Amino acid sequence: MSEKLIYLLQRLLHKTWVRCALFSLAALVAVTLAKLLGPLIPEDIAFKLGSDSIGSLLNIIATSMLTVAVFSASTMVSSFSAVASTATPRASQLLIEDSTIQNTLATFVGAFLYSVIALVGLNAQIYGGGGRLVLFGFTLLILLMVVIVLLRWLDYLSVLGRMGETISRVEAATTKAMAQRLKKSFMGGQKQAENARGDHPLHAPATGFVQHVSMDILQKCAQRADATIHLHVQPGDFVEPSMVIATSTRPLDKESSKAASDAVLIGKARTFDHDPRFGVLVMGEIAARALSPAVNDPGTAIVVLATAVRVMIYWVDEQRAHEKCLQDNPDPNASQPEFDRVSAPNLREAGMLTDVFEPLARHGALAVDVGVALQHALASLRRLNHTAFNPTIDQISRDAIERAVHAGLFAPDLECLREAALAERQARPG
Repeated sequence: MSEKLIYLLQRLLHKTWVRCALFSLAALVAVTLAKLLGPLIPEDIAFKLGSDSIGSLLNIIATSMLTVAVFSASTMVSSFSAVASTATPRASQLLIEDSTIQNTLATFVGAFLYSVIALVGLNAQIYGGGGRLVLFGFTLLILLMVVIVLLRWLDYLSVLGRMGETISRVEAATTKAMAQRLKKSFMGGQKQAENARGDHPLHAPATGFVQHVSMDILQKCAQRADATIHLHVQPGDFVEPSMVIATSTRPLDKESSKAASDAVLIGKARTFDHDPRFGVLVMGEIAARALSPAVNDPGTAIVVLATAVRVMIYWVDEQRAHEKCLQDNPDPNASQPEFDRVSAPNLREAGMLTDVFEPLARHGALAVDVGVALQHALASLRRLNHTAFNPTIDQISRDAIERAVHAGLFAPDLECLREAALAERQARPG
């Protein structure tokens, strides 16, 4: 199975209707099994075990589940709107794809469909005493599942749509994307040399954002032509048909050329999957909105700062641990790329810093508490002494001071900011 197909299936499973359909299918299977297993149970045992009460139970489930499902759907939509208005519309994507929300809604819809179909079967008298007993057992199991899901849902509503929960979700999605990128350096391909370029270009098949790159398809196309394909885009990049997304050292036939272009999956919006920079960009958007005059919530911006530092430390620590593992591994095949005929560009690590810290410096120029927290955060990252980060950290620190001066920050506050910036300079090695 190709990487592209796996990715598309994963995206499909993130759709709410898919889980609802799967739970509804399970309900249909339960009703069918009751009909098939019923003849195996003696009639007298069935009535002794209370199978005649199945009708009232199904009526209770049918009437209550429809109400609960509608209430849950309205609560879900309200939470999406709240996150979009208080944090950023990009963060609401994480709520839409949240497995707890989808499983809850799917359980309620599935239980409602089960009870309705079972009631139709009972009224049509297609079940004997044994079938009613099997149906009674399935109903008790579904009732137990509904109670457990409902209790969990009530507890989940206490944090759903809250700012702190939204920031935590963005952090989790970002670190997951970082882990995916670190697990496969250069997306599993060769490290791309500077200015590496083939003579035969491949153009973007559509306009939008790169969401996923199927390296296995590119590898097969390169092997078929005995060529090397240089990839020039990665998840998160914006492309349009006039842009070259890859080049080949040898010409590809028409079929391979189309397959290679289609290996770069393009969508209308960026996603958190395989795109670490999108997560930190969303953090910057949350902080920027919190610092807007309409919201004026510097506390949220400071929380975003702390989260961003934690994410960047995770990136550096995991990267160093991965490099150390490769150095300590005597097996030379362990460092060989999976797709040796495809070269991919490296993730621009400094861009992650500008994505999240520059909005804070720009919109928080007149907020001394945010400015001081920013300088302390930069000092923490400077002490990591990560080569790819250091120049950008120093530049952001200087720019934050200049922005505050240009914005006319109160002189004593400006002095506090300069003292905090001194900590960043002292954190520099040497």
